[in-house]
Amino acid sequence: MRYWPSLILAGGFLSGCASVNLTTSEPLQVDVKMKVDVDSKGALTSRAEPSPLSAAEERRNLSHPVQALKNDRKVGEGRDGFLVLRATPADAGYADFARETVARENEARKRLFQEKASIEGKTEKDYAREFAQRAREASYPGEWVQMDDGTWKKK
Repeated sequence: MRYWPSLILAGGFLSGCASVNLTTSEPLQVDVKMKVDVDSKGALTSRAEPSPLSAAEERRNLSHPVQALKNDRKVGEGRDGFLVLRATPADAGYADFARETVARENEARKRLFQEKASIEGKTEKDYAREFAQRAREASYPGEWVQMDDGTWKKK
């Protein structure tokens, strides 16, 4: 019986609420800006001049093709911090794609090593070695990694 006054009071408040019309006379419009990069095995993109992207942006754009090459066991993480083409694909188009992807990734890594080494007060070679160690640790099982003594193994 003690709850009845509260219920009546709550009902009075709720009945006094105004309704809100959420319909529109015109369809909603959405403004979207999108950039799409499409890479496919065998498709070459000519790179006569250096990339205008930062090293980090270039590496981000290359992450999928690099991982595809790692998954195919065509490339591995070298002890010097650079990607190494271990097995040239038999298909000529795929071989060109692999060579160009490795070259672009290594150029971006070189720029990254230069930037980070100067920021951290290290030599490029020291930063590259640290990068190589982190890359070995982050590699997935079955990917090729080069050990500090120069031997290759599958992680």
